Amino acid sequence: MNAELDKIKSGSSAVILCGGKSTRMAQDKAELLIGKKTFLQQIEKNLKDADEILLSVKDRRDYPEIGARHIEDREEDKGPLMGLCSVLEECSYDKVWVMSCDMPLVNWDTAQELEHYLTDGIDAVIPVDRTGKKYVLCAWYRKSTLEILKEQLESGDLKVKHLLGRLRVCYVAVEGLSDGSHKFQNINTREEYQAFTGQSDSISNRESCGKSAGTAVRPDKELHTDIPIVSFVAYSGTGKTTFLERLIPKLKARGLKIAIVKHDGHRFEIDHEGKDSDRFTKAGADVTGLISSEKAVLMENRQTDPEEFLKKIDGVDLILTEGFKQGPWPKIMLHRKGTGKPMPLLPEECLAVISDVEILDCKNVFPLEEIEKTADFLFRYIQNIS
Repeated sequence: MNAELDKIKSGSSAVILCGGKSTRMAQDKAELLIGKKTFLQQIEKNLKDADEILLSVKDRRDYPEIGARHIEDREEDKGPLMGLCSVLEECSYDKVWVMSCDMPLVNWDTAQELEHYLTDGIDAVIPVDRTGKKYVLCAWYRKSTLEILKEQLESGDLKVKHLLGRLRVCYVAVEGLSDGSHKFQNINTREEYQAFTGQSDSISNRESCGKSAGTAVRPDKELHTDIPIVSFVAYSGTGKTTFLERLIPKLKARGLKIAIVKHDGHRFEIDHEGKDSDRFTKAGADVTGLISSEKAVLMENRQTDPEEFLKKIDGVDLILTEGFKQGPWPKIMLHRKGTGKPMPLLPEECLAVISDVEILDCKNVFPLEEIEKTADFLFRYIQNIS
């Protein structure tokens, strides 16, 4: 019995999701070609080292050329969450690598890199790129999340974002993975496929000459900001604001243009009572703007999604946030022994840790008082992902 439990815990299932409608592509993305193979055939080959492979499909008769076990959705037209729920019920192992059928460059080596972060207490590991885009359908999930997933589906909520809010998620920067920026490419439109076809041909040619791939697919129309975002996270009293106040001049001295956004857990006001902008806001304006020759401000007088808000920032080299511990962006954690508080995150979840105690589980660790080292690290980080 113990041996069987150990096998379930140590083994891993791989799932390929093929039940989508491919509306933007206007044809089945699983049947698109990469060289002489279809996307689906290439992904099955990429995952051959998993302990088992399952295929999420609308109909068991679909894709007869694929040897993986076919799992139909329990209910039709309920989106990717229903596909995920249906395969989690059938998979043999607790750790489940999930992939959509439109990412043929992600291989099992990448999955294993990410599996390192699926530690005890973590329900899901989600790759996220520097723009904040989350690859929720190219990620690790535990089978033990099945009951939470069922509850959400039974309530009629089909949003993946809401599921993640109920799970303990570790977000991992794509740029920190081996060749991650090149592998994490969703092919959703004909334009993206045309660009990808040209790239995959050139990659094949270079690889046949013993060289590695180098150029990432760039869709004609970017849906996310291309400015890197890094969140500084710490408990109150650690000194986040003071640290960032000292860090910003160091980054500016390196020629970087910096934006910073603070998360405020309380209600705040920046208008001045009786001023014109305050009167406009009180009159019911949803957005109020104020511009002078030296500065400008745009106030959203409504609930705002932080990810959507940050997309509006332009003309800078780096966006820093203070807070947003639950956000999808790479995180730098500050921890000070004297606060008497535990660490707000696991070190292995972080891009870097700044602390006055010894940290063993993060490769980028810097002293609290040596701010130049953090500035150098962020400067190199930007250069490496540009």
